[in-house]
Amino acid sequence: MLREMHHRFANTLTSLSSQFRGDSQSFLSSQTRDLVARHEARIVAFGNLNRALIVGAANTGISVQDYVEHLCRSLSEALLQPIGVRCEVTADAGTLPAVRCELLGLVIAELVTNSAKHAFPNRDDGVVHIKLLRREQSWVCVVSDNGEVGNQTQQGAGTKIVGQLIQLLGGSFAKTSGRYGTSALVAFPCD
Repeated sequence: MLREMHHRFANTLTSLSSQFRGDSQSFLSSQTRDLVARHEARIVAFGNLNRALIVGAANTGISVQDYVEHLCRSLSEALLQPIGVRCEVTADAGTLPAVRCELLGLVIAELVTNSAKHAFPNRDDGVVHIKLLRREQSWVCVVSDNGEVGNQTQQGAGTKIVGQLIQLLGGSFAKTSGRYGTSALVAFPCD
């Protein structure tokens, strides 16, 4: 069901982008066409991000390194580059079942989205680091940024969703914030 929803959403974005381009190109100034093209590119980037999250229904092993690197490129194009934030990715080689990669991808996407939304309100020199490291019988994923620490006292829906996803992975979660940004660590077993 979730895959079908993602598929429908990605197709909707593609259709919206195409309609937007077709409806607006004939009567706009060149400056406005450039603005429309930038927004169209962003819509396409969000469609690509949704496609990157879903890697298939089969429980076959896939390269976690390739998956995370592709996902982070999509996250960067859709969320980070438009606000002037860089994304740096390091991922160890290894395989995970596709279903577990999807869960990990959803966790990473939510953590990066939180950084994009909250960490860089007054600057455009930010960096989000994503590190996925294989440690004996576990994977450790760290998503960190050099942004500002917000004054959030309540847990949002995203934090609760991340907790549920990590629970499905059989993992644990820790988050620290300080004057040099925020870092979230997710650890989960390889199997």
